[in-house]
Amino acid sequence: MSGCVANPVYQWGGYESKLYAGYKDQTKMEELKVGLEAHVAAMDQSGQKMAPGLYAELGTLYLQSGDSVKARGMYSRERDTWPESKGFMDTLIKNLERQESARTGGAK
Repeated sequence: MSGCVANPVYQWGGYESKLYAGYKDQTKMEELKVGLEAHVAAMDQSGQKMAPGLYAELGTLYLQSGDSVKARGMYSRERDTWPESKGFMDTLIKNLERQESARTGGAK
């Protein structure tokens, strides 16, 4: 069991501790977003596969800050990286598109 801890399959980039801090103090959620952005960039640069759920988490943070375009991009990356998330991510993407269409009066 300790071998799993010593050699994790995925790099989480301090996600758990930053998420916990954000739940305790909402002002720390920006730190979580910045940390996830840096982690995504590092993983992209190294060619490593992102841990499951982290693209979606970053997408949700973007959505909460009002950036639905970046949110949709992260949801798409989650879906493409983790095919088992396809149904859920496609639903989130469609909901975003529907909301954007309603805001713009049906024009895309």
